[in-house]
Amino acid sequence: MNKEQNLLIVTAHPEFASASVTELKQLDKRLTYIEELAPGVTLCDTPDITALMRLAARERPIFVRHLAPVQVIAYLSNTAQDLAELATTIAHLPGLALLERGTHFSVQTRLAQTEESQVARPYSSGQINQALAGMLIEETGATEYIKKPQVIISLLCTIDKAYVGISTAEENLSSWPGGARRFAQTPEQISRAEFKLLEALEVFGVSLPSQGYTLDLGAAPGGWTRLLLEAGLDVVAVDPANLDLRLTRGKRLQHYRGYAENYIEEAIRKASHFDVIVNDMRMDAREAARQLIKASLCLRADGLMISVFKLPHAAPGINPLINLKEALNILSKRFSLVQARQLFHNRQEVTVVAARPLLTKR
Repeated sequence: MNKEQNLLIVTAHPEFASASVTELKQLDKRLTYIEELAPGVTLCDTPDITALMRLAARERPIFVRHLAPVQVIAYLSNTAQDLAELATTIAHLPGLALLERGTHFSVQTRLAQTEESQVARPYSSGQINQALAGMLIEETGATEYIKKPQVIISLLCTIDKAYVGISTAEENLSSWPGGARRFAQTPEQISRAEFKLLEALEVFGVSLPSQGYTLDLGAAPGGWTRLLLEAGLDVVAVDPANLDLRLTRGKRLQHYRGYAENYIEEAIRKASHFDVIVNDMRMDAREAARQLIKASLCLRADGLMISVFKLPHAAPGINPLINLKEALNILSKRFSLVQARQLFHNRQEVTVVAARPLLTKR
């Protein structure tokens, strides 16, 4: 095994991997790209990994989902002997002193393969995690706590190498392997889009009010509407398409079967007010931002806005990052932007949370 002090693994959506490295270069001009280890997983180099990770944790870049330091590289044979090699590597890992008795930790292993090299392995990531966690518990007295670790031992295994490092969950930007926050499906679930809202609330650290009125733009088939109702909110769901029949059509749900721009104009005329406005409309991010600017006239002074901005795929003459920048600039005319992130459950899109609309004359 070789000790490495300046390597960093950056994980992002494959479409935005280059953008994620650019974001980090804006934080540290010394950062250099080395290679792509797997789709969306990039190996970089910079003199002070810890300083960059802590700066990223404070600045929260849009496209970087997860960071992991590389302090040691172990060489693998793709046999059962790799488990022993990894155990030896972990035992000599710089920074292992972070694991004190009672410290909550997790071992997070990702088995990376490119499209060109799909090779069977004699072990799973779960088997590696279990074996190494058991060793660490015995050696350090630390406590394995997968859901909310304080310290994370990260392994990114290609066919012939394991990139290994230890850091705090805060420095990693996510306590989930590669930033992949997964939710269990439930019988009540209406759509996959529910995961986007659940992840947004968790990542941005915001909570829905326990009562009040919500405007859900682009609501069909009703996944976000279901979660909002479940939280105790009254919902106006706006979409020309049908809502799922499982949604209770009680006093707390009104379905406006029409287009968002028409409802927003009507709501402004009626001086309607909402505590929360959410949006998952299938439209250009800039147009969605314009509609949200109008809708903000109906948002209470302490209200919350959560929106998904759809971005085009990169193509000659089309730069999705320019679209996003323009959309955020439009939104900033009325809102104090809290944060924008490309979440795990986002696809070709970014989620934005904004609050406290700036006071304007009607």
